[in-house]
Amino acid sequence: MNNIQIIFISTFVLLIQFFLVDFLSLNLIRPDFLVIFVLYIALYKGRFAGTIIGFSLGLLSNLFGVGSFFGLEALSLSIVGYLAGYLSKSYEKLLPYIFHSLWLLIIFLHFFIICYFRFQNIYLSDTFDFIFKWFASVSYTLLFLIAIHFIYPLKDASNAEIS
Repeated sequence: MNNIQIIFISTFVLLIQFFLVDFLSLNLIRPDFLVIFVLYIALYKGRFAGTIIGFSLGLLSNLFGVGSFFGLEALSLSIVGYLAGYLSKSYEKLLPYIFHSLWLLIIFLHFFIICYFRFQNIYLSDTFDFIFKWFASVSYTLLFLIAIHFIYPLKDASNAEIS
């Protein structure tokens, strides 16, 4: 996959996020297609590309009004791109359950950052409700990630040859 293809797919994913996020929203819980894309790009291309794509998509999503706090998506997606870039080319080096546990932890961290700022008042008043919203957000996005995972597994993205 070259850079032009990544730009076109990034635009497509950003448009899907922009148009479908309100339609798929359930009680302020919504899927995040951008984090799925940044995870795949970081596994495929590495830390630098993952961080740049994550920051760019996060900033564009904030400019289009998809995100709730300006700069929060850019920060969170940059962290996802950077951390997931460490998993690039590491499927054979790590045990499979460790590899999958690490990308799951990265997704959980992304949603903790997002939910902490979006539901900060709930975090301070009712921690159980905050944890429920956090896990619900993660689960909703993981449903889409698992569906994509059946088509293009994460281990294949991690072992892809860079041309």
